[in-house]
Amino acid sequence: ACLAAVDAVAAALAGAGHEVVEVPAPFGPDVWPLFEQLWYALSLAPVPAEREDRLLPLTRWLRRRGAALSAGGLMATLAELHLRARHGVAAQAGVDLLLSPTLAVPQAPVGWFTDTGDPADDFDRQRRFSPFCAAYNVTGQPAVSLPTGTDESGLPVGVMLAAPMGADALLLAVAAEVERLLPWRDRHPAIWRATASATVMSDPGN
Repeated sequence: ACLAAVDAVAAALAGAGHEVVEVPAPFGPDVWPLFEQLWYALSLAPVPAEREDRLLPLTRWLRRRGAALSAGGLMATLAELHLRARHGVAAQAGVDLLLSPTLAVPQAPVGWFTDTGDPADDFDRQRRFSPFCAAYNVTGQPAVSLPTGTDESGLPVGVMLAAPMGADALLLAVAAEVERLLPWRDRHPAIWRATASATVMSDPGN
């Protein structure tokens, strides 16, 4: 479903006159260990010792690994990531926008990340569930997710467009064009109206 959504958007853009070509991803899997170390470090926000036990198991696991990092090692990781980001962006010179899936699978069942009880497995499942967005956490490029597709249950499936730094206006213009070509405003799964709420009317006529 994720690949089908990308193919549909690519075809729609090509039909509207855009040139659509395949290009390598900004990063390969070899960058993950570097990015992973940043997550360890980012988990080290100050928390009073008496409240550590209130953190989620995943957060405590990340903090233990973060505490083992050295300042020198972290600086080396940041320098390497900056270098990889520059190379990744340079390799896309001449490409106006990148199109990819938003996620690797359409949805994850409630509890799927934590059902083994192993924080390391939780973290790995999150990594595999969302491998595409992380690239732009590293490069800082503007990106947008658009719910253009659906899975076999009618639930939304996203595609992502990313632009070079400073090309936010281009990104938003093409995102708006995709919405015109493949509108989704009136497309909702059955659960959308299954229960009345403050924001969703249960009467299909409203």
